[in-house]
Amino acid sequence: MSTPFADLVAASKKAQDNADCDGWRDKLVGKVILNDDEESALGADECVRKKDLPKLSRVLAPNSVATMDYRPDRLNVRVDHTMRVTGVNYG
Repeated sequence: MSTPFADLVAASKKAQDNADCDGWRDKLVGKVILNDDEESALGADECVRKKDLPKLSRVLAPNSVATMDYRPDRLNVRVDHTMRVTGVNYG
């Protein structure tokens, strides 16, 4: 049985997951994340450097281990095995 507080937390998390993430979803989804010093033949519209992500962010690869602490101001950037962004959410 859930509590009103638990329901509120779950609803808030779902709303944030579905939000635009302050425009980051449009900026990142479909682009490749590169290390700051990594060379690439990709154009500027096809990639994003890690230094250009928000200060409080983390890149999560498939099957990667991530802490379960909820940080509403942290941007989680989900990538596939090629480092192409598949989704973003706060948490």
